[in-house]
Amino acid sequence: MDKNTKKILLIVGIIEVVVLIFCLTISIIVLATITDGYQTNLSQNGLFIGTLQNTPVLFFCTIVLPLFVIFVVDGVYLIVYATKKQSMVTQEEKDAIQEEARRQAREEVMKELQAKKDVAAKKDDK
Repeated sequence: MDKNTKKILLIVGIIEVVVLIFCLTISIIVLATITDGYQTNLSQNGLFIGTLQNTPVLFFCTIVLPLFVIFVVDGVYLIVYATKKQSMVTQEEKDAIQEEARRQAREEVMKELQAKKDVAAKKDDK
């Protein structure tokens, strides 16, 4: 991973942490200070918190939905990164391993052929 990609991932990670902390804090405040009355929520808790308490759809769209989106995006990125991770073995090492496997396979085939010739020669001697 190059420096530019690392820098971008670090910035995105910091933004995610800030959004998560903001959403968690606001949701705790909304749930802890909720009251029964519409007007009471607005007067006691301010316009933003009171509106979130009085409008569940707005609360879902501004607090809960971003958390789900971040969770899904991070999960997809993790899956893509895990499946796309490059091998630590270089192409030269892969070629050397493949050549060694071929050499060993040739030796085994040659040993089998030699063993068959020996068996055939013993049968002819008898």
